[in-house]
Amino acid sequence: MRKVCLPLVFLLLLASCYALRYSLGDHYITVDIDEKGYASVTERYYLAFKTQQDIEEFAQKKTELGTNIEEWSKFNPAFGIHIGSKEKLKSLTISLTTAKDNYLEISYALDRPVVRVIKEESRMTVYEINKWALSSFIEGADYVVPEHTFLTFILPAESTVLEEGELFNYATVEKGVRPKVRLRGFLAIGNFNLRYIYWKGIAPKISISLMLKEFVEGSDSKVLLVIFGVLFVVGLFVYFNRKKINEKITNFIVSHTEFSEEEHLLK
Repeated sequence: MRKVCLPLVFLLLLASCYALRYSLGDHYITVDIDEKGYASVTERYYLAFKTQQDIEEFAQKKTELGTNIEEWSKFNPAFGIHIGSKEKLKSLTISLTTAKDNYLEISYALDRPVVRVIKEESRMTVYEINKWALSSFIEGADYVVPEHTFLTFILPAESTVLEEGELFNYATVEKGVRPKVRLRGFLAIGNFNLRYIYWKGIAPKISISLMLKEFVEGSDSKVLLVIFGVLFVVGLFVYFNRKKINEKITNFIVSHTEFSEEEHLLK
Protein backbone atom coordinates (compact mmCIF):
# COMPACT_ATOMS: atom_id res chain seq x y z
CA MET A 1 0.00 0.00 0.00
CA ARG A 2 2.84 2.33 0.91
CA LYS A 3 4.55 1.56 -2.44
CA VAL A 4 1.37 2.60 -4.31
CA CYS A 5 0.89 5.80 -2.28
CA LEU A 6 4.44 7.12 -2.67
CA PRO A 7 4.31 7.45 -6.50
CA LEU A 8 0.87 9.08 -6.18
CA VAL A 9 2.20 11.64 -3.70
CA PHE A 10 5.16 12.32 -5.98
CA LEU A 11 2.87 12.95 -8.95
CA LEU A 12 0.71 15.33 -6.91
CA LEU A 13 3.78 17.26 -5.78
CA LEU A 14 5.04 17.41 -9.36
CA ALA A 15 1.67 18.74 -10.53
CA SER A 16 1.62 21.38 -7.79
CA CYS A 17 5.15 22.48 -8.70
CA TYR A 18 4.09 22.85 -12.33
CA ALA A 19 1.09 24.95 -11.28
CA LEU A 20 3.33 27.25 -9.21
CA ARG A 21 5.87 28.01 -11.94
CA TYR A 22 4.47 31.51 -12.16
CA SER A 23 2.93 33.82 -9.61
CA LEU A 24 0.54 36.74 -9.96
CA GLY A 25 1.53 40.27 -9.02
CA ASP A 26 -0.47 43.48 -9.39
CA HIS A 27 -3.61 43.64 -11.48
CA TYR A 28 -4.29 46.91 -13.34
CA ILE A 29 -7.71 47.60 -14.86
CA THR A 30 -8.11 50.67 -17.09
CA VAL A 31 -11.58 51.66 -18.29
CA ASP A 32 -11.42 54.21 -21.12
CA ILE A 33 -14.88 55.80 -21.61
CA ASP A 34 -15.66 57.75 -24.78
CA GLU A 35 -18.10 60.66 -25.21
CA LYS A 36 -20.97 58.27 -25.99
CA GLY A 37 -20.39 56.17 -22.86
CA TYR A 38 -18.80 53.12 -24.52
CA ALA A 39 -15.69 51.68 -22.92
CA SER A 40 -12.46 50.05 -24.01
CA VAL A 41 -10.99 48.04 -21.15
CA THR A 42 -7.44 46.85 -20.58
CA GLU A 43 -6.66 44.37 -17.81
CA ARG A 44 -2.97 43.83 -17.17
CA TYR A 45 -1.77 40.99 -14.91
CA TYR A 46 1.87 41.20 -13.88
CA LEU A 47 3.57 37.81 -13.69
CA ALA A 48 6.69 36.55 -11.93
CA PHE A 49 8.73 33.61 -13.24
CA LYS A 50 11.78 31.87 -11.77
CA THR A 51 13.36 30.58 -14.95
CA GLN A 52 13.33 31.15 -18.69
CA GLN A 53 11.77 27.72 -19.09
CA ASP A 54 8.84 28.85 -16.93
CA ILE A 55 8.30 31.80 -19.27
CA GLU A 56 8.40 29.55 -22.33
CA GLU A 57 5.91 27.13 -20.80
CA PHE A 58 3.51 29.96 -19.98
CA ALA A 59 3.92 31.34 -23.52
CA GLN A 60 3.07 27.90 -24.86
CA LYS A 61 -0.04 27.84 -22.67
CA LYS A 62 -1.02 31.26 -24.00
CA THR A 63 -0.75 29.96 -27.57
CA GLU A 64 -2.83 26.94 -26.61
CA LEU A 65 -5.64 28.96 -24.99
CA GLY A 66 -5.64 31.80 -27.53
CA THR A 67 -8.50 34.24 -26.92
CA ASN A 68 -10.85 31.73 -25.32
CA ILE A 69 -11.67 33.65 -22.14
CA GLU A 70 -13.57 30.73 -20.61
CA GLU A 71 -10.51 28.49 -20.91
CA TRP A 72 -8.33 31.21 -19.38
CA SER A 73 -10.71 31.42 -16.41
CA LYS A 74 -10.51 27.65 -15.98
CA PHE A 75 -6.72 27.82 -16.15
CA ASN A 76 -6.74 30.53 -13.46
CA PRO A 77 -9.97 32.11 -12.10
CA ALA A 78 -8.11 35.44 -11.74
CA PHE A 79 -7.92 35.77 -15.54
CA GLY A 80 -11.26 37.03 -16.80
CA ILE A 81 -13.57 39.91 -17.65
CA HIS A 82 -13.99 42.23 -14.67
CA ILE A 83 -15.88 45.11 -16.32
CA GLY A 84 -19.22 43.99 -17.69
CA SER A 85 -19.29 40.34 -18.71
CA LYS A 86 -18.14 38.03 -21.48
CA GLU A 87 -21.70 38.04 -22.88
CA LYS A 88 -21.40 41.79 -23.58
CA LEU A 89 -18.10 41.72 -25.45
CA LYS A 90 -17.73 43.46 -28.81
CA SER A 91 -14.07 42.56 -29.29
CA LEU A 92 -11.33 40.75 -27.36
CA THR A 93 -7.55 40.38 -27.63
CA ILE A 94 -5.11 38.62 -25.30
CA SER A 95 -1.37 39.17 -25.42
CA LEU A 96 1.67 38.15 -23.42
CA THR A 97 4.68 40.41 -22.93
CA THR A 98 7.94 38.91 -21.70
CA ALA A 99 10.49 41.68 -21.68
CA LYS A 100 11.67 43.80 -18.77
CA ASP A 101 8.23 43.32 -17.23
CA ASN A 102 6.22 40.15 -17.72
CA TYR A 103 2.48 40.53 -18.00
CA LEU A 104 -0.62 39.07 -19.56
CA GLU A 105 -2.90 41.69 -21.08
CA ILE A 106 -6.60 41.17 -21.79
CA SER A 107 -8.11 44.00 -23.84
CA TYR A 108 -11.74 44.22 -24.82
CA ALA A 109 -14.55 46.55 -25.86
CA LEU A 110 -18.14 46.28 -24.65
CA ASP A 111 -21.13 46.34 -26.99
CA ARG A 112 -23.15 48.81 -24.88
CA PRO A 113 -22.45 51.95 -22.83
CA VAL A 114 -21.04 51.41 -19.34
CA VAL A 115 -22.69 54.65 -18.18
CA ARG A 116 -26.27 55.92 -18.25
CA VAL A 117 -27.76 59.41 -18.52
CA ILE A 118 -29.33 60.62 -15.27
CA LYS A 119 -29.78 64.29 -16.26
CA GLU A 120 -29.62 66.22 -19.51
CA GLU A 121 -29.69 69.94 -20.21
CA SER A 122 -28.87 72.14 -23.19
CA ARG A 123 -25.20 72.56 -22.23
CA MET A 124 -24.45 69.39 -20.27
CA THR A 125 -25.26 65.73 -19.66
CA VAL A 126 -24.76 63.97 -16.32
CA TYR A 127 -23.69 60.33 -16.52
CA GLU A 128 -23.50 57.58 -13.90
CA ILE A 129 -21.72 54.21 -14.07
CA ASN A 130 -24.08 51.30 -14.78
CA LYS A 131 -24.25 48.77 -11.96
CA TRP A 132 -23.98 45.80 -14.33
CA ALA A 133 -20.55 47.07 -15.41
CA LEU A 134 -19.26 46.47 -11.86
CA SER A 135 -21.06 43.21 -11.11
CA SER A 136 -17.79 41.25 -10.75
CA PHE A 137 -16.87 43.45 -7.76
CA ILE A 138 -20.11 42.84 -5.84
CA GLU A 139 -19.73 40.72 -2.71
CA GLY A 140 -22.84 40.66 -0.55
CA ALA A 141 -23.95 44.27 0.00
CA ASP A 142 -20.57 45.80 -0.90
CA TYR A 143 -18.39 46.56 -3.87
CA VAL A 144 -15.01 45.00 -3.18
CA VAL A 145 -11.81 45.88 -5.02
CA PRO A 146 -9.33 43.11 -4.13
CA GLU A 147 -5.85 43.66 -2.79
CA HIS A 148 -3.19 44.36 -5.45
CA THR A 149 -5.90 45.59 -7.82
CA PHE A 150 -5.65 49.09 -9.32
CA LEU A 151 -8.76 50.43 -11.03
CA THR A 152 -8.66 53.52 -13.27
CA PHE A 153 -11.53 55.22 -15.10
CA ILE A 154 -10.52 57.60 -17.90
CA LEU A 155 -13.41 59.96 -18.64
CA PRO A 156 -14.19 61.77 -21.92
CA ALA A 157 -12.55 65.09 -22.74
CA GLU A 158 -14.31 68.18 -21.37
CA SER A 159 -15.76 66.20 -18.44
CA THR A 160 -16.05 67.17 -14.79
CA VAL A 161 -16.07 64.53 -12.05
CA LEU A 162 -18.83 64.93 -9.46
CA GLU A 163 -16.86 64.19 -6.32
CA GLU A 164 -19.81 63.21 -4.16
CA GLY A 165 -20.55 60.16 -2.01
CA GLU A 166 -18.66 57.40 -0.23
CA LEU A 167 -16.57 56.50 -3.28
CA PHE A 168 -14.61 59.74 -3.09
CA ASN A 169 -13.45 59.06 0.44
CA TYR A 170 -11.08 56.59 -1.23
CA ALA A 171 -10.78 57.62 -4.89
CA THR A 172 -8.06 59.86 -6.30
CA VAL A 173 -9.19 62.31 -8.98
CA GLU A 174 -6.70 63.54 -11.57
CA LYS A 175 -7.94 66.62 -13.40
CA GLY A 176 -6.90 67.40 -16.94
CA VAL A 177 -8.14 67.28 -20.52
CA ARG A 178 -9.39 63.78 -19.75
CA PRO A 179 -10.03 63.40 -16.01
CA LYS A 180 -9.12 60.14 -14.29
CA VAL A 181 -10.60 58.45 -11.23
CA ARG A 182 -8.24 55.97 -9.53
CA LEU A 183 -8.98 53.33 -6.89
CA ARG A 184 -6.64 50.93 -5.15
CA GLY A 185 -7.53 47.69 -3.37
CA PHE A 186 -8.16 46.44 -0.85
CA LEU A 187 -11.39 48.45 -0.72
CA ALA A 188 -14.96 47.66 0.33
CA ILE A 189 -17.71 50.28 -0.10
CA GLY A 190 -21.48 50.19 -0.04
CA ASN A 191 -22.02 52.62 -2.93
CA PHE A 192 -20.07 52.95 -6.17
CA ASN A 193 -21.62 56.17 -7.45
CA LEU A 194 -19.21 57.32 -10.13
CA ARG A 195 -20.81 60.34 -11.82
CA TYR A 196 -19.52 62.98 -14.16
CA ILE A 197 -20.71 65.92 -16.26
CA TYR A 198 -20.04 65.87 -19.98
CA TRP A 199 -20.10 69.42 -21.33
CA LYS A 200 -21.62 69.77 -24.78
CA GLY A 201 -19.50 71.71 -27.25
CA ILE A 202 -20.44 75.08 -28.72
CA ALA A 203 -20.41 75.55 -32.50
CA PRO A 204 -16.82 76.27 -33.53
CA LYS A 205 -15.80 79.78 -34.57
CA ILE A 206 -15.20 80.37 -38.30
CA SER A 207 -11.51 80.80 -39.00
CA ILE A 208 -10.71 82.44 -42.35
CA SER A 209 -7.05 81.43 -42.09
CA LEU A 210 -8.07 77.80 -41.43
CA MET A 211 -10.51 77.87 -44.36
CA LEU A 212 -7.78 79.21 -46.65
CA LYS A 213 -5.35 76.58 -45.39
CA GLU A 214 -7.85 73.77 -46.03
CA PHE A 215 -8.67 75.22 -49.46
CA VAL A 216 -4.98 75.39 -50.42
CA GLU A 217 -4.24 71.88 -49.13
CA GLY A 218 -7.28 70.43 -50.91
CA SER A 219 -6.80 72.13 -54.30
CA ASP A 220 -4.80 71.17 -57.36
CA SER A 221 -1.53 73.12 -57.84
CA LYS A 222 -2.49 74.23 -61.39
CA VAL A 223 -5.84 75.57 -60.22
CA LEU A 224 -4.11 77.46 -57.40
CA LEU A 225 -1.66 79.07 -59.86
CA VAL A 226 -4.55 80.29 -62.03
CA ILE A 227 -6.45 81.68 -59.02
CA PHE A 228 -3.41 83.46 -57.58
CA GLY A 229 -2.56 84.81 -61.06
CA VAL A 230 -6.04 86.31 -61.46
CA LEU A 231 -5.90 87.79 -57.95
CA PHE A 232 -2.49 89.32 -58.72
CA VAL A 233 -3.75 90.96 -61.94
CA VAL A 234 -6.87 92.29 -60.17
CA GLY A 235 -4.68 93.66 -57.37
CA LEU A 236 -2.42 95.50 -59.87
CA PHE A 237 -5.43 96.95 -61.71
CA VAL A 238 -6.95 98.27 -58.46
CA TYR A 239 -3.61 99.75 -57.35
CA PHE A 240 -2.89 101.68 -60.56
CA ASN A 241 -6.49 102.89 -60.95
CA ARG A 242 -7.12 103.64 -57.30
CA LYS A 243 -7.71 107.41 -57.88
CA LYS A 244 -10.30 106.86 -60.62
CA ILE A 245 -11.99 104.14 -58.59
CA ASN A 246 -12.06 106.41 -55.52
CA GLU A 247 -13.61 109.30 -57.58
CA LYS A 248 -16.27 107.01 -59.02
CA ILE A 249 -17.17 105.69 -55.59
CA THR A 250 -17.38 109.24 -54.21
CA ASN A 251 -19.54 110.44 -57.13
CA PHE A 252 -21.81 107.42 -56.75
CA ILE A 253 -22.32 108.10 -53.02
CA VAL A 254 -23.00 111.83 -53.64
CA SER A 255 -25.44 111.22 -56.48
CA HIS A 256 -27.39 108.67 -54.46
CA THR A 257 -27.56 110.65 -51.23
CA GLU A 258 -30.51 112.93 -50.35
CA PHE A 259 -29.43 116.24 -48.80
CA SER A 260 -31.54 118.55 -46.69
CA GLU A 261 -31.97 122.26 -47.72
CA GLU A 262 -29.32 123.32 -45.18
CA GLU A 263 -26.84 120.83 -46.56
CA HIS A 264 -27.53 122.09 -50.13
CA LEU A 265 -26.77 125.64 -49.00
CA LEU A 266 -23.54 124.45 -47.42
CA LYS A 267 -22.60 122.84 -50.70
